[in-house]
Amino acid sequence: MLTLNCTKAAADFFSTTKKGKKTSPLEAAPKQSIPESIPEPNAPLQWQWLVHAIKVNGKNVLIAMDYQTRFSITLSALKKGDDQSFLNSLEHHLTVHIHEMMIAVNASPQTIEASLERYLHQHQGCAFYLRGDRSVQAHINDVAWHFRHWVEDWRRVPTGVDLIGLDIFVNQLLRKRKAEKNYFTPQHEFLHAWLIHYGEYCTAQADECIDRLKAKERADFAARHPDLVTPTEHADNVISLDAHRKK
Repeated sequence: MLTLNCTKAAADFFSTTKKGKKTSPLEAAPKQSIPESIPEPNAPLQWQWLVHAIKVNGKNVLIAMDYQTRFSITLSALKKGDDQSFLNSLEHHLTVHIHEMMIAVNASPQTIEASLERYLHQHQGCAFYLRGDRSVQAHINDVAWHFRHWVEDWRRVPTGVDLIGLDIFVNQLLRKRKAEKNYFTPQHEFLHAWLIHYGEYCTAQADECIDRLKAKERADFAARHPDLVTPTEHADNVISLDAHRKK
């Protein structure tokens, strides 16, 4: 089941009042917190997302973030109370991201489509709950900050395919979960989880895919910015940021 945990702002967005009667897709959450709702191993799969709503230049903007990987999808141009359009847009953008990320690790078209079919099969229903999480909200607030700055630069609220570019940017930023020492990027965490849950990759295969992707990204960066990369033969005084962060 797809579980959409809504902040107060998102709950207000999904709720409408007509002729004095309030309509909302939200229902009472079975547990007080999101971690309490994460099922035990081998239990029916639930995918926990946190959804937040903001207003930018008078337009509704919704940010949905995966609870575990902090992968986010930003949507705009949505009509208040239209939860069906929100779900359709969320899954459309998710599908675009999955195609792009799995192509990046050389997955075949058949493997990509099969993973999306498994996703649809496992999440045939969804639930909206009024429930938040401080740690996830902090990362959502950062996404919202970047979105507002994009709007200032573009002088308009981006929609459609332009939002994919924002998602790609924010999902490559370093994040850190509470009580964990290491930083991570949502894109890598999300793709790794997708390959295992829906691509039927084993953990070792998923690890290898992400390692190859990181190596390719480093090579691409070095090719684009040779002046920022120190040749390995003169790298005695180069500090590894990964090693520094681990300390």
